[in-house]
Amino acid sequence: MTTSDVPPLPPVIIRPATLADAATLTDLGARTFRDTFAAENTPENVDAFLASHYSPALQEAELREPRSLYLLAEVDGVPAGFALLCDGAREACVQARHPINLSRLYVDRAFLGAKVGAALMRRCVDEARTRNHDVLWLGVWERNTRARAFYARWGFIEVGEMRFVLGTDPQRDLVLALSL
Repeated sequence: MTTSDVPPLPPVIIRPATLADAATLTDLGARTFRDTFAAENTPENVDAFLASHYSPALQEAELREPRSLYLLAEVDGVPAGFALLCDGAREACVQARHPINLSRLYVDRAFLGAKVGAALMRRCVDEARTRNHDVLWLGVWERNTRARAFYARWGFIEVGEMRFVLGTDPQRDLVLALSL
């Protein structure tokens, strides 16, 4: 089989999430977080984090927040990943006039390598520019080499660090920023 014989990947559709997507975001968020971090953390700390960050009520509250935007990625109608942009929050090391935080960007394991992450990132950058932000910033666990390499390919640079508490475990996140 040659590359010309390989069928093209179905398109990744990115859309703003609605209140009707709260349960989907809860399930997808908890599953992708567990897939990403469970192997290097205790089950108790992962469970505690998930309990405090993922439930339909919590995702509904985030969806209602006017300074936040959830983006849902779908492939053939199947939820494949999501991103959450939050306006207003910043770490002291983020030097910008009008920054926006990429709070979450996760892709379901079944869709890794299908360009879902790239489609989400492209949409996040476009949304940030459309809203006149000058910097897109995020925190990434220092031990998440896959994510760090992804962000580096997009031009993010390290500007500082912050603490991220997973259950009872204080961890070091790197703060990365992309000038827009």
